[in-house]
Amino acid sequence: MDKGKIGSAVPTQSLVLFALCGAGILGFLLLIILPAERASAELERDIAVLTARVEEQKVLSPVFKNLFDRAKAGRSDASAPARAKLSRGDIAALPKRLQELALAHGLVLREIVPDVNSLADASGKLQVKVDALGRFADLRGFLLDVGALPFFETIEEMDIRGAEGGGEEFTLKIWLARE
Repeated sequence: MDKGKIGSAVPTQSLVLFALCGAGILGFLLLIILPAERASAELERDIAVLTARVEEQKVLSPVFKNLFDRAKAGRSDASAPARAKLSRGDIAALPKRLQELALAHGLVLREIVPDVNSLADASGKLQVKVDALGRFADLRGFLLDVGALPFFETIEEMDIRGAEGGGEEFTLKIWLARE
């Protein structure tokens, strides 16, 4: 045997087997281990995000519970007012009633316009367009009082724009039940 050559000391078949085993180990690393490492790293990131969300929920849970309890306590246990329909005579008094509600909440009503077409149809509903000026914070109370009216049906449209000199301009289209 010739000791100067590497191939002569190790049989060719052993070199081929050694190369195949090395290729198998390399393939195993590339096809199994590395994708599993990537998936593991991605799962770790997801776990970190979810852990942060859980911690956030733990912090916010008492705040939510407090607000929920306050909202529950703020509601009256009295049932909603019995629903009624506007008679023809009540329709004439409607602008004055809406004006009083608006003044109670610091709003200035510029215009209250009942839709004549809704008076003529057989739907049993009256559409009223209300234009008002005031602060946005005062609108909430006004809307709650309008919603408490026994003949109130729904608000179809609400448009809020900034007005000159501060405050906002509100345009509401509300539907009321009528006879």
